[in-house]
Amino acid sequence: MKVIVITGATSGIGAVTAKFLVDQGHIVYGLSRSFKENDSVTYLSCDVTNRIQVKDAISHIINIEGRIDVIINNAGMGISGALEFNNSNDINNIIGVNIKGIVNIVQATLPFLRETKGKIINIGSVASIIPIPFQSFYSITKSGVLMLSQTLAMEVKPFGIKVTCVLPGDTKTEFTKNRKKEILGDDIYQGRIDKSVSKMEKDELKGTEPLKVSQVINKIIKKKNPKVIKVVGFNYKMLLFLYKILPSRLAFWVLYKLYAK
Repeated sequence: MKVIVITGATSGIGAVTAKFLVDQGHIVYGLSRSFKENDSVTYLSCDVTNRIQVKDAISHIINIEGRIDVIINNAGMGISGALEFNNSNDINNIIGVNIKGIVNIVQATLPFLRETKGKIINIGSVASIIPIPFQSFYSITKSGVLMLSQTLAMEVKPFGIKVTCVLPGDTKTEFTKNRKKEILGDDIYQGRIDKSVSKMEKDELKGTEPLKVSQVINKIIKKKNPKVIKVVGFNYKMLLFLYKILPSRLAFWVLYKLYAK
């Protein structure tokens, strides 16, 4: 039985994973800005972008449980629109949640993870590797999550702490409707912003069930030496393989045709 802390645990992948891990016999704490009471998951009010709130939440868990074994950095947000018209507040928010939030959690928990030789699981995206036009800052921040995971894995390896970045592709969750859309400038871009985002939303609605991501996370928790990068699903493994071996101009052309033309 592990003591697990998961951020963004009230919806989507986070909510499904929290419940799934409780069903596996673990003690699960969910950190979210807002939540509904749950009999199985213990929720704490916490904005991951607020260092004081993060520190207080982690201290509370340590006072009760005495240890933390696994951190799952799942909290995230998305914004869409042409980079030219993305406003600074949205940009700051997505960087705050998707990058600084992870940093805050990691910095607060590493002293305790050293004691347990624990695991840090960061939820990235296939968009960490494949750039998605008109969702620039989602790709930028998820790429940052991937790089953060790899550098952190090397830094904490001597302590016996394992770091894995999970890369799901399109997933059927509330993330689709919660994405912050910026349609400003769509006339200048000849309707391509709306067309691109609509295409992505259709792909997401037909995407992977979040439970599959939860099952992958559970396997990582069980493994003694999990991979630093774990792609969810055979189709996305093949997609990333093809993206890497295709000539860069061809890969760019395919992505342009799919999501930017």
